[in-house]
Amino acid sequence: MRVSGEHPFEDLFERARDPAFILDPIADRIVAANPAGSAHLGVSREEALATPISRFHPGELPQLEELIGAVLRDGHGTTVTLTCKTGSGECLPTEMSLYAFERNGHVHLLALVHDRSEHRKREPGH
Repeated sequence: MRVSGEHPFEDLFERARDPAFILDPIADRIVAANPAGSAHLGVSREEALATPISRFHPGELPQLEELIGAVLRDGHGTTVTLTCKTGSGECLPTEMSLYAFERNGHVHLLALVHDRSEHRKREPGH
């Protein structure tokens, strides 16, 4: 994939095939979602940006808060234990890698997500 233009990272974010999000962990909101991200959530981009992050992980708030705390402290973190509740109500097993960065004096997180549904189907007992 060739990336050119004035904002190469924004172009990569938008064109990435895997779900990617920019999160504001303090405000509990998604600041940006690429097309693969909103498709993964099963909602429009506008719905993704209007929905609190916690609503996509309703039964896992302590685990989500622990992960975000670790990422804010260490700068990055990865988990395979969280699921993501889609717009249709389905809970998808995910692998998430989170990276903290500062923008305009405020900490945000880059979230790269991988759907692990197929992996779980191959595990014994599923």
